[in-house]
Amino acid sequence: MPFPNEFVKLFAQVLKKRGWIELPAQGTSMFPFIRRGDICRFVPALATQIRRGDILLFCTPQGNLIAHRLCRKVITNEQLTLLCKGDSNLSYDVAIQQDQLIAKMDWIKRNERIIFVTSPLAYIWGHLVLTVPMVSVALQYYLYHRERIHTS
Repeated sequence: MPFPNEFVKLFAQVLKKRGWIELPAQGTSMFPFIRRGDICRFVPALATQIRRGDILLFCTPQGNLIAHRLCRKVITNEQLTLLCKGDSNLSYDVAIQQDQLIAKMDWIKRNERIIFVTSPLAYIWGHLVLTVPMVSVALQYYLYHRERIHTS
């Protein structure tokens, strides 16, 4: 869902003032690590502070807020760009620039349980998704068939 530029600026202001912002998850691109309805807490982050595997909150040029996993940092023409991908997506998002980066994920709240992205299981999951592409293929297959069953 696209947000007007004013809302994105408001998110950034709240983040700066509070030190965090919580947003509800939508979609299935980060399934099963993040599920629809989970509350995701994000904290400020600079491009120099993020690492491969971090889940970043960024804004697309169309105004969409996206939370996807950082796969690679690429320097082209002395410009740092970030390549991110949803865990269940088969390809990278359009490369994002540093100024599109809003924050990085700190934790997920699911059914009153907090899942820290720094936990060993979260780290292992992130590493698996980044190094074994077939995981994303299997997730796409599962989500496709789950949707077909629910719409039948």
